[in-house]
Amino acid sequence: AALDRYPYGCTEQTASRALPLLYLSEVAEAAGLGGDSAIRERVVKAIARVLQNQSSSGDFGLWSSYGDGDTWLDAYVTDFLTRAREQGYLVPPIAFENALDNLENRLAYASDVTDGGMDIAYALYVLARNGRASMGDLRYYLDAKLASFTTPLAKAQVAASLALYGEQERAATGFKAAVAGL
Repeated sequence: AALDRYPYGCTEQTASRALPLLYLSEVAEAAGLGGDSAIRERVVKAIARVLQNQSSSGDFGLWSSYGDGDTWLDAYVTDFLTRAREQGYLVPPIAFENALDNLENRLAYASDVTDGGMDIAYALYVLARNGRASMGDLRYYLDAKLASFTTPLAKAQVAASLALYGEQERAATGFKAAVAGL
């Protein structure tokens, strides 16, 4: 309810308000409460709104299509769009592919893990969820750079990325490091 009443509507806030709605209908139906077409309409509007803030290169700006160069924001919005597609919402294919291409390009030009690596880890996870992460990059970040990721979540995202690709032993190493950091 607090998210829903939040008075601002930048790209991150729009995605944050809509993300839980992707799963609300499913929970309501499972509880025998029926579906809610109003929820679906709100998600559709949120998708359109965040896509208004996407540049032609696939990145997202907070208040306009002028991207701020924020890899974490790009990963977050692309994660929202990924989950919306998984729940059966229409996300224009060109916009979605541009968002994924943007994440791939950002990682290709990331010189090293800096500022804790949360942005890199999240981008890797979103790409892996879409089958677009580079296996070589995933292995490199886990095998050589895992200690550079400063939060348990970032380490877990790298591990989850490898798990999505069937690399269970490497993933277990990453998850152990994430738990040790708690």
